[in-house]
Amino acid sequence: MAKPVLKIQRHNLDWLLGKPLDSNELIARYGISAIDNGKDITNKVTFNATQVDLEHQGEYPIAVTVMNSEGETESARIMINIKSREELDQIPGGSQQTNPPRKRYRAWIVAIAVVIALVIIWWALAAIHDHNADQQVNNAEQSSQISNNSSSINKLSSDNQKLAEQVAALRGAARQYERDHNQQELQNQLNNIANQNQRIEGQLSSNSAKQKLNDVDQVINQLQQDPSNASSTVNALKNKDGFGEIWNSITSLMQSWVNDHTGNNSSSNANQ
Repeated sequence: MAKPVLKIQRHNLDWLLGKPLDSNELIARYGISAIDNGKDITNKVTFNATQVDLEHQGEYPIAVTVMNSEGETESARIMINIKSREELDQIPGGSQQTNPPRKRYRAWIVAIAVVIALVIIWWALAAIHDHNADQQVNNAEQSSQISNNSSSINKLSSDNQKLAEQVAALRGAARQYERDHNQQELQNQLNNIANQNQRIEGQLSSNSAKQKLNDVDQVINQLQQDPSNASSTVNALKNKDGFGEIWNSITSLMQSWVNDHTGNNSSSNANQ
C-alpha cells in the first residue's frame, strides 16, 4: 500500500505569544497539503504540538501527520517561533505582523463607529417605555446564553483533545511493549501517563470527560497488573461511551507518539 503524500511549502513560522494554535490556520500558513491516490486528504492532517509553550518565547517543534483510509501514514516536522507582538511588528515588510499599521487604523475607525452607535442606541433606549426596555434585557440574556453555549462547545473540544493525547500515549506504550517486551519501560510509561492524568483532571470542564479519564486510569491499572494483552486491553476503550467519536484522532496522535519515543523506523509497526 502506498503512503499518502504530505507537502509543506514552509517549515518555519513566526507566531504571536499567547495566541492559541488553530489547525486550519497552521495548514494555511505553512502551505500544507496531503494527497492519497490523487485524492485531497488535507483535512486528515493532524498536529502534535505538546512541546510548544505558547506562553514563553522560543522556537519549538511540531509533528505533522496524515493517515489515509488504509492506515498508512506520512509524517514531517515543522518549527514555530513564539514571539512577542513587538518582535513581530519589527519584521521587515510586515508579512508576519499581527496587526499592520493600516489594519490598526481601520480598527480605530471601526471602534469609533461602534462607540458612536452605542451612544445613539443608549439614547434611544432611554426614551422608550418600560416594555421595550424589558424586551432589550431579555435579548441581552439570550445573547449571553448563546455565548455560554458556544464556550461550552469549545471546552468540550479541548477536553476531547486532552483525552485523545492521553489515550494515544497509552496505545503507543502498549504497542512498544509488544515489540520489545520491556516491562520496566512499560511501567515507566504507564506511571508517566497516570501522572499526566492527575494534572489534567482539574482542567476538564465536563463530567463526561472526567468519566472518560477515569476509564483511562482503569486501563492503566489493568496493564500494570497484566500487560500480556496490552494492545487489546487498550483498544477495548474504543467501545466505551464517547471514545469512538475521537478514535481517529487518537490513532493519528499515536503515530506521532511512536515517532517521538521509538524513532521513525517503528512507523510501520505502529499501524498494524
